[in-house]
Parts: sequence; structure tokens; C-alpha cells
Amino acid sequence: MRVHFFTRINSVYRAVFRSYSTLQNLKTVKIISLIYFLLNISLRLIVTAYDVPTQSIKHYDEFNNANIFSSIVTPVFCILSIVLITQCERGKPKLLLSQLLVLLFGLFIIFSGMRATFFAMHNPRNTMLMYLVGIVVAGVFFTFEFFETIILVAAAGVCFYYMLPYYQEGTSEIIMNNLASVVILTVFYCISRFSFSYRADNYLKLKAIEEKNVEIETASRLKNEILGIVAHDLRNPLTAIRVLASIMEDDRTINEDNQENVQMIKMSCDKATSIINDLIETAHNDKDNVFDIEEVELNQYLLKIVDEWAKNKTGHTNILYYGTNKPIYTHINAEKMERVMDNLISNAVKFSGDSDHVEVRLRVDDAGQIFIDIKDFGMGIPDSLLPYIFDRFSRASRRGLRGEESVGLGLSIVKQIVEKHGGSIEVVSTEKKGTTFTIHMTAVRHNSTETKS
Repeated sequence: MRVHFFTRINSVYRAVFRSYSTLQNLKTVKIISLIYFLLNISLRLIVTAYDVPTQSIKHYDEFNNANIFSSIVTPVFCILSIVLITQCERGKPKLLLSQLLVLLFGLFIIFSGMRATFFAMHNPRNTMLMYLVGIVVAGVFFTFEFFETIILVAAAGVCFYYMLPYYQEGTSEIIMNNLASVVILTVFYCISRFSFSYRADNYLKLKAIEEKNVEIETASRLKNEILGIVAHDLRNPLTAIRVLASIMEDDRTINEDNQENVQMIKMSCDKATSIINDLIETAHNDKDNVFDIEEVELNQYLLKIVDEWAKNKTGHTNILYYGTNKPIYTHINAEKMERVMDNLISNAVKFSGDSDHVEVRLRVDDAGQIFIDIKDFGMGIPDSLLPYIFDRFSRASRRGLRGEESVGLGLSIVKQIVEKHGGSIEVVSTEKKGTTFTIHMTAVRHNSTETKS
């Protein structure tokens, strides 16, 4: 923290911080003036209610006049601060008037403490407690600029110097009391400047963080827009290449070597399209806060996805579905959740051998919590990689058993979609024994036991 002991903020935020600190000072004036008013009224009521013998109180007339004066002045400060706060909140701040009010109230607090010190004891140098209290309150609770602090110190010092001879005689005592006042005002200056520096430093840090957050949000939004545009525009030429490859594949005049090349072209197009789809999905998930949902019966929904995989996508890996004998309904976005299941089943197949199988299991408990398990018995995930598998462009991404590559976006997309459905996903894995991903969701209607398909 930089301490502005003899300087002001040398920053573009100087004017903004000044407006901010002035508003906070006005709120402090409102609170302290109200407390001070209630304190003065309470003292007067106590004296009246308990019939305190005022004749025995030294300087009672001075205390009484000071109490009346404070009871009149503090409501004025309170009302003016409320008016000025209202003007600030309406976007019409009276900055100079507000600063003047705060400065006057700071002087009032200091002079009140000084006055009580003079009234209370014969020798104020020995008991300057109230003077010190006023100084501390003004220094701690208010944020004064450098020139305002100098004005307060000078005004308090001059006032003490000219008031002291009315309460203290003797040149040596007057000198010693003035020296004590100088020490107290030095303490006030230090407290005030440290208080100002602390609040200014925190304010500047908050403004810097706000600006960085805006920059990050802007960069993220721009990145997502560019990502979506580029990925979308790349799909068209890839689709054309794949169509041409399919046409070439149907050409009976192509020899076996060229057929393999065509297959490689098609596989590369499919892989590139999958990556592009992941990039588009990532951009959309970052940009869209919500998406449309509908009520879906999960048994039929999951069974359809498993059948599609069994027919077209799994090769030699067998997929088993364990459903329930009664319908289970929940609210999902069917298209988004299908992408979740495709990613999880694809991962399970990727890391399973041809002789292994993959299980998709639907469960529900008595509390209406849905559990969808996607379990494989393949190579598993090392413990060192488990904390990172849901990260975007994850360091945990690996080649599949058949050489399949990954950009590390699939599980990140899965987690985003599941959480936007109000659910969660967790993973349990043991190396060389397999992995189980479990999706947690909430059912809207259920009454079921498990069946096998």
C-alpha cells in the first residue's frame, strides 16, 4: 500500500475517488450526527429525570450551553447530509457543497472534544481525553484529502491556542498545553493520512479489478464470436469434401489404394467436423445462459440413443442399456442432452477394447433424484489426471485405444450442459478396470424398478 503522507492520488481515478469518498463521508456525517444528537438529548433527559444537583457540577453553564448548541446543530448536519446524499444518488452531486459540509462537521467534532476537555478539568494538558476522542473520530471515520487535513489541523491548533488562556493561567502551563495539542494534532494528521491511503488503495485496486473483468468479458465474448463464425464457415467446405469423397468411393474404377485414401479423407472430414462441432458448442454454451427445455421420458430417450450407437457408431463394442420398468420424466433440452450422451458413450467406446462392453444405466431414488451411469471396463483414468478431465482443452485428454485423438473439449461441454440443466456430473475410475461417469438430475415424475434392455 502506498501511503500518501504529503501527496494526493496521482491517478486518473482521482476525481472518481473524490466523488466516491465524499459520498461515503456524507453517509458518515448522517450517522454520526444522528448518534451525537441522541447522545445530547439522552444526557439532558438523564439530568432532568434523576434531578441531578447541577450546582455541584463545575462549569455546568458551559456544558449546558454546549449541549443546547449541539442539539440544535447536529440535526442540521443530519438533514443537510441526507439532502446531499439524495442529490448524489440522483446523479446530480453537489461536490463542493458536500466537501464543505464534511469539513465543517469534522471541525465540529474536533471542537466538541476540545470544548469538553476545557470544561471538564482545571488543567486540560493532564486530561485531554475528549479532545483526543474527537481527533480520532474525525481521523478514522472520514476520508479527508490532503488540503482538508491541513485545514483541520490548522483550525484546531489555532482554536486551542486562543481558547487556552481563558481556562489556564501561567506561561509555562500554556506552553506545555500547546505542545500537548501539537502532539495530538500530529497524531490526527497521521491517522487521517493513513486512513485516506488505505481507502484510496482499496478503491484503486477495485477499479483495476473491474476494468480487468470488463476486458476479460469483452475478450471472451469476442473470442466466442470469432470461434463460432470460423467454425461455422469451416463446416461448409468440409461437407463438400466429404460429399466428393463419397462420390469417389462409389466409383468402381478406383483401385484399392485409392479407396483407402478416400476412406482416410472421409475419416479426416468426420474428425474435423467433430472438432468444429465441439468448438461451436463451446462458444454457444459460453454465450447462452439458458436454453429451451421440455418434459422427456428418459427410458425411451436413452434407449433411442443407445440403439443409434449400436447400429451406426460402436464397431465391435457392445452397449447395454439398463432402464426402469416405469416411466421417469424430467425436463431437459433433448438436443443438448443427446450431445452429452454422445460424448460420454464415445469416450467409453474410445477407451474400451473390442471384446469389452459399455453400460448405460438409469436409476432413481425415493427422493426423486435421477442417476444416469455410463460405465466402461477399459483402460481407466490415472488418478493424476482425474482433477483435470472436465477442464477446457484439458491436459487429461489422451489418444484412444485405436489411435483416436482428442482436443480436450468434449467433457468440458458435457459438464457445462449438465450444470445448465441444474444437475451435476462426477467420475469414478480405476486404471485398467474402467471408468463410470454419473449424471445427477431431478425427476418430475417417477415410480420405477430397474429392467434390462
